[in-house]
Amino acid sequence: MDLRQLAYFVAVAEERSFTRGAQREHIVQSAASAAVAKLEQEFGTALFTRAHRTLELTTAGRTLLARARNLLAEAQRARDDIGRLTGGLSGTVTLGTQLSTGSFDLIAALSTFQAEHPDVVVRLRLSVGPLAGHATALREGRFDLMLLPVPLHGSAVLGPDLVIDPIARLRLGLACRADDPLARAHRVTCADLADRRFIDFPEGWGNRTIVDSVFSEAGTKRTVALEVVDIATALTMVQQRVGLAFVPEEAIPARPGLAQVDLATPPQTTGLAVAASRNHPPSEAALALHRTLLAARATP
Repeated sequence: MDLRQLAYFVAVAEERSFTRGAQREHIVQSAASAAVAKLEQEFGTALFTRAHRTLELTTAGRTLLARARNLLAEAQRARDDIGRLTGGLSGTVTLGTQLSTGSFDLIAALSTFQAEHPDVVVRLRLSVGPLAGHATALREGRFDLMLLPVPLHGSAVLGPDLVIDPIARLRLGLACRADDPLARAHRVTCADLADRRFIDFPEGWGNRTIVDSVFSEAGTKRTVALEVVDIATALTMVQQRVGLAFVPEEAIPARPGLAQVDLATPPQTTGLAVAASRNHPPSEAALALHRTLLAARATP
C-alpha cells in the first residue's frame, strides 16, 4: 500500500466511478482499477460493490476511505513542513464552489493566488445540491475549502465544527424574455405570477428554498414545470419561452434578449462564505488560499 494507491482509491470512492476518479487524478482508468485491485488483494476483501450500475463502498471500503483521507492529509502536512524549511509552498488544494459566486470575483482571486504560489495546484470542484450536502462533504475532508451560501445574519445552521468567513452577497433576480410584458411591469407580486410556469432547481437546493419561501409567505402557489441543475440551462429555457427562472442577478444581463423583472418582494439576499472544517486542519497551501480569498472579498 502506498500513498498513490490511496489517492486513486479516494478519487474513485468520492466520484463513485472508476472513469471519473481516473480523470480527476489525470491517469488512465486501468491504473485506477489496478490500484484498487491491489488494495483489495492486500486487505483480502472487496472495497466496492456494484448496485444498479452504481459503484458503492462496502463496509471495509468506508472504513478505508476515512483512514485514507487522514493519511493523505498528514502526508500533505509533511510536505508543507518541508516546504517551509526549503522556502517554497507547494501541494494541492481542493476548493468547492457554487453555481454562482455572486459579487465575488473568484477567477481574479485564483489568478492572484497562482501568481503568488505557482507551485500550488488548485482543484476547483463544483458542488451542487442541498446546503447540508455541501457541509457534509467539507466535514468528510472531500474539500479543503468551500464557498457556501450562508444567512447574512449568522451561520449557526451549518454547525460549530465549520469555520465560516463571509466574503460576498448573493442576490436572486427573476429572468424573463425582454419581449415579455413582465419586462415592462413594475412591482410585480407573487399573485401576478400565479399563472406563469417556472424553471427552477431541485427542492432542497439553496436558491429553490429561498424562492419557495417567498411564494409560501405570500400564500401563492407557483408551478415549477422543469427542474434543472445549472444556471445556463435555466436561462436558455427562458430564452426559448419555456418559462421564468430565478437566477443570480449578475447572470441575467449577460444573456441577450433577457430582462430582470421588477419584483415587489424580491427574494432575500444571502451571503457567500469561505468555509473550512475544524476536524481537518488545513494544509499550509490551503491556509494561503484561504487568506487570498478573504483578501479579495467583495464590498457590499
